[in-house]
Amino acid sequence: MSVITKIQVYFIMMPNSVLLDTIGPAEAFQYANRFVAGAEPLNQRQFELHFVGPEVKVENTLGLNIQVEPLPDVIAVNSWVVSTGLAGDLIDLDTPAMEATIGWLVQQENYIGRYISICAGTLLFAKAGLLAGRACTTHHMHLEELQAIEPSAKVLGNRLFAVDDSFYSSAGVTAGIDLALYLIQQEFGANCASQVARHMVLFSRRGPNDPSQSPWLENRNHFHQSVHRVQDAIQVDPARNWSLESLAAVAQCSPRHLVRLFKESAGVTTREYIHKLRLALAMQFLQSTSLPIEEVAERCGFDDPRQFRRLWARQHEFPPSHYRAKY
Repeated sequence: MSVITKIQVYFIMMPNSVLLDTIGPAEAFQYANRFVAGAEPLNQRQFELHFVGPEVKVENTLGLNIQVEPLPDVIAVNSWVVSTGLAGDLIDLDTPAMEATIGWLVQQENYIGRYISICAGTLLFAKAGLLAGRACTTHHMHLEELQAIEPSAKVLGNRLFAVDDSFYSSAGVTAGIDLALYLIQQEFGANCASQVARHMVLFSRRGPNDPSQSPWLENRNHFHQSVHRVQDAIQVDPARNWSLESLAAVAQCSPRHLVRLFKESAGVTTREYIHKLRLALAMQFLQSTSLPIEEVAERCGFDDPRQFRRLWARQHEFPPSHYRAKY
C-alpha cells in the first residue's frame, strides 16, 4: 500500500494581514493535493496546511473575523514557513506580535526547510536576521524599506519572485501564486503545476529576469479544453512519437481541425510545442545526469543528435555541454 507523506506548511498570519497573500498560495497547494492524490502510482507527497499567528484572532484588510492557531511549540523537520503580506505604506516591525513571531522563527530554525515570503512578509524575515547576504524581493512599495532593514541583502526590484537556496520571496498579491506554482513544479513536476494553473484559470506571467520561466507553463494562456487535453498528454510523455492523428484523437476532433485550433489557442504548432518540451526535458537530463548527448537525444524523442543540436541552437546561446552537470 502506497503512503503519501505530508509537507507541513505553516502560514504565519500577522495582524493587518492581506488575505489574498495567504489564500492565493494556499489554494494553489490545495489544488496540487487533488492532482497528486489522483496520480498513479500513489507514492508522492502532499501539502498539509496550517494557519498560525501570534494572535489567534487576526485582523485583516477586509475586516473579516479570522481565527488561527497559536504559533506551535514544535514543528516537523523540513517544514515550510510562509510569511504573508501586511497592509500599509510603512510596516511597523516593533510590535509585540512581531517580536513574538521573530522569537518563534529563531526557535524553529533547525526545523524549517523552506522560508517563503509573500509581499511585505519578506520584511519579517529580514527583521529576524534571516536575509543577510541573500537575494530577495518584496512589493515595490517596500523595496527601500527591506534594504534599510537588512543592508547586506541583495534586494531585487522588478521581479515576480526571487530564490536563494531555501529562501523564496515574492513581490506580493498574485505574485505569491506564481511562487506557489514554482514550488509545486519543484515538488510534483511541471505537469502538476500547469494543471493547477489551468484549474485556477491563471495566466502564466513571466518577466525577463524571472527565474521561474519554464516552457512547461508557457503556451497555456487560453481556455480551450480540447487543446489543454492535448498539451496534458504531450507533457506526460514528450518523447513519445506523437502523430497528428494520435493528438487529434486526444482532442476528439479531426487532424485538420486540431492544426488550426492548436495554433489559434496555444500560439504555436503541435510540432513546435513538442520540440519545446523535448528541449526542456533535455535540459533536465543535462543538469541532473552525466548521460552522453546521444542518449539524451534518444531519451527525449529526437530523431538523432544532429536534430537535437540544431533545434537546441535555435533556443539557446550556448551548446548543450555548457549546461552539463558537474560531477
